[in-house]
Formats: sequence, C-alpha cells, structure tokens
Amino acid sequence: MPTWLVFILLMLPAVFPSSAIGYVLAIIWLTGLLGYIYFLANSLFLKLPLVHDLKIKRFRFNFFFVLVYSVFIIVFFKGGYVISQDNFKDYGWMLAIIIPAHLYTMFCVFYIIWFIAKCVATIENNKIVGFESYAGIFFLLWFFPVGIWWVHPKVKKIFAIDIDEA
Repeated sequence: MPTWLVFILLMLPAVFPSSAIGYVLAIIWLTGLLGYIYFLANSLFLKLPLVHDLKIKRFRFNFFFVLVYSVFIIVFFKGGYVISQDNFKDYGWMLAIIIPAHLYTMFCVFYIIWFIAKCVATIENNKIVGFESYAGIFFLLWFFPVGIWWVHPKVKKIFAIDIDEA
C-alpha cells in the first residue's frame, strides 16, 4: 500500500471519535493494526540473515500478552479503568494484579517496537546491529502514526526485493 493510504487508515477512527461508527471503526482498526504488527514482525523475522540475535517466541509471547490483557480490560472493566488517589481503594486486592500487569504490558509494547525496529535494521545492514543503528526506527515507531511516513517505505523496500527477484 502507498504510505499515505496506510497513514489515512491508521487515522480513520479519529474522524468519528465517540459515535457508534467510531466504536466499530476502532475495533476494526485495532484488529487490523494488531494483525499488521504481527504479520510484519513474523515476515521480517523470516527475512533476517542467518546470523541474528532475535527470538520470535519472545516476541509472540509479548504480543499475545498485550492482546489478552487488552481484551481482559475491555471485557471486565468496560473499556478501561482510571485509578487515582481518590478511588484506588475501590479496586482493593485487584491492584496487586492490575499494576504489575499494566507495567508488564507497557514493557511488551516497547519490546514489540524494539523487535520490529531491530529486524528492519538487521535486514538493511545484513548483520547484527546495535541500538545506535536502529534507534531512529525505534523512535519513529514509538511516535506512531507519524513515524509510519518514514518506516513504511523502508519496509516496502525490504519486501520489494522478493518481488523483484521472483
């Protein structure tokens, strides 16, 4: 897909923020985004050079942890929760689970971004790379969706090599 179309699709739910259409678009968008991230990471992993230091099982575990945790929060907390100094007692013993799970989910999101960024840089350089080689990609993915303007063309180039060779 062209980069501009990917960007527009990623921004579509923002057009209808609090309507039924917006809610349906958000679910479709989230499903598409998670599918894209999973497909992208798996596809990049398959293109890595023979010598690399990335673990796809660790990526999958962290990815599915985020997925399961997000579904759990949506189902059991009706879309989310707000914990403050005024209401933390309302959550009681569940705070002992919520806080570590939420912190680990945040780690997982960073790990997913790191994994994709390192895959792209490793494929581009055809060797194991240090953080300095993929820090730009990492931060561009972190500042989603703006970073897509710069990262998506790199990903297209990586996969265009297969098309040109076929």
